[in-house]
Amino acid sequence: MREEVYNFWQMCDSKYPLNVVMSGISYCDKNYRIERHGQNLFSFEYIIDGSGVLEINSQTVYPQKNDVYILTRDSDHVYYSSEDHPWTKIWVVFYGEFAEYLFKQYLPADTYIVKDCSILSYMNEIINISSASNKSYSELIDEVSVMLLKIVLHLKNHLEHKVLSAAEQIKLCLDVNIENKLDMDDVCIQLGYSKNHIIKLFRETYGITPYAYFRKHKVELAKHYLLNTHLTINEISVKLNFADQHYFSSTFSDIVGIPPSKYRKSNKTER
Repeated sequence: MREEVYNFWQMCDSKYPLNVVMSGISYCDKNYRIERHGQNLFSFEYIIDGSGVLEINSQTVYPQKNDVYILTRDSDHVYYSSEDHPWTKIWVVFYGEFAEYLFKQYLPADTYIVKDCSILSYMNEIINISSASNKSYSELIDEVSVMLLKIVLHLKNHLEHKVLSAAEQIKLCLDVNIENKLDMDDVCIQLGYSKNHIIKLFRETYGITPYAYFRKHKVELAKHYLLNTHLTINEISVKLNFADQHYFSSTFSDIVGIPPSKYRKSNKTER
């Protein structure tokens, strides 16, 4: 893994209405994983490419290319890249009264992801500001404050005016039910489309059937549980609502190439 990081921890001071802790660009690998609990920090992280998982305050979302995920103050969160297509992302970590104001005034509570919303130009400008050697910390704060305001307003407008396409609605339905048992008939009823129409729309947009997408992402989540929890194979099968352990193992082997027990053993050995 490779990162470009600009660190300002040592300059932070409570007298400022905003403190920029760090900013940077991360070229993640399959082992990238960050976990925090109850820290007084905010973060905007824009996905330039790749996919992964964010678990935050009992919600699970799946940030991918062109999405923004948001880490909020005092949250419990863990996030990690997918093994097959790790993130490349650009990010900024900050805190202070001005940050509190921005989030309270402009963003709905419990907003942790904004889909398909490019803020790359703003984030690139933050990196340019951070890397400038001729700026004092107070100058940096002033300039980053302006960019954060622009980002928050951009996110607010996107959330208020974004109308999801039919394919995006289908994908959202699949994503929020990834741990549940979901039948295509349920999706048809919820969205008001025929099964054939849903399959056609989804495949045209994402190049995969809804069923294959749902199955693949269940297995991605299973990989996380295998490597980062002590749950048994059967407990993971139950948690992800597979019919039984045998079907879970069969599905996992079809997609990954090895059964879950072997995947857990071989990858933990590598670590």
